[in-house]
Amino acid sequence: MAVEAQLLIIGSELTEGRLRDAHAVFLSRELTRLGFYVAGIHLLPDDPAKLRLCMQRLLESPASVIISVGGLGHTSDDLTKPLWAEILGDSYDVDAQLLSLLQERLQKRGVTLPYIERYAEVPRGGRAFPNPVGLAPALLWEYDEKVLWALPGVPAELQAFWTEVVQPYLLERFGLATPLEITLRTTGLTESGLSARLRTWEAEKPATLRLAYNPSWEGVSLHLSAPADFPLAEFTYWTENLRQIIGPYIYAEGPTTLPAALIAALRQQGLTISTAESCTGGHIAAALVDVPGASDVLRGSVVAYHNDIKKALLNVPALTLETEGAVSEPTAQAMVRGIRNLTRSSIGIATTGIAGPTGGTPTKPVGLVYIAIETPDRTFVKPYHFPGGREVVIARATATALSLTWQILHNLL
Repeated sequence: MAVEAQLLIIGSELTEGRLRDAHAVFLSRELTRLGFYVAGIHLLPDDPAKLRLCMQRLLESPASVIISVGGLGHTSDDLTKPLWAEILGDSYDVDAQLLSLLQERLQKRGVTLPYIERYAEVPRGGRAFPNPVGLAPALLWEYDEKVLWALPGVPAELQAFWTEVVQPYLLERFGLATPLEITLRTTGLTESGLSARLRTWEAEKPATLRLAYNPSWEGVSLHLSAPADFPLAEFTYWTENLRQIIGPYIYAEGPTTLPAALIAALRQQGLTISTAESCTGGHIAAALVDVPGASDVLRGSVVAYHNDIKKALLNVPALTLETEGAVSEPTAQAMVRGIRNLTRSSIGIATTGIAGPTGGTPTKPVGLVYIAIETPDRTFVKPYHFPGGREVVIARATATALSLTWQILHNLL
């Protein structure tokens, strides 16, 4: 039976929606990957009464692992340390060695902090671990057969602590072996489309072999996992069988993104690419530029938002804009041809549409986007209707354009 874990994420900035919580996603994913059962995730504001009650209940729960995140700073709303000390009947002492380490770090940065001693406090009944990238140490208590970690809420610090300190500790403490797992990232098929293709495979696979569908606008990631004691040869067999069924639609394994896979495919085929963007405002080019080595294949981009730019830089005919409109198949086709001619690239991508919230008409509603892709052999143009607000329309159009380009390069369209 899996070891039970509970998460406590602390911060009024999270409960009030001023910041988005990514800690629970990261920790629950990592704990599950190691074989723990995450029995609860609790998101609480910086309210001492509510935190005190939740902490007490977590200590009374069956969970063997409790991880709290946030509230380890020096300000008045950082309540984690005093509350855990109160509930555990513990107190803190300033650790001279840790204080010296922190002062040395600050001296190198040319910074003086009058409250630095607060970061050097170590629980008498527990342990403190120096922060690899910040100031606040991680705190550990081993209490009544439970393991209790208090981690800082800065994402880079949390992830560094997990990799360097917490994960190795948990593996050793609970004698865990890393489960077998693989993530296959697909594009070009919907979640239901993949499910239909895998119906027989799923019916025949062993029950302990788990398949999770994780859809996004770029495609669907399939996460295949099994317990550490699952036979490796059998895991390999089922993985290869899965690849055979959906192989053409797999663009990567592991953490590789669709833009990175597209850059790699272009490089492998000796092709270059450019974008002409209206409604997406450069988001497609930005997604490609984010990939190291994009300069090998990306020739350039034009954000042709105004019709004058479409005419002057992309040679979109004035008559086309007057009779068909900026949001139309002929305009998208002219834009993609224009960017290829302007940049002398192998592949062109063009987008023109109505991201909203205004500008829609009965015949051309908000969310209508024409996406055009041109290669030396063909021109692909298609209208799409993306529901949602402005940011959603732009994000979905960007992801769809990247997916379509990848599919065209792999002869799937």
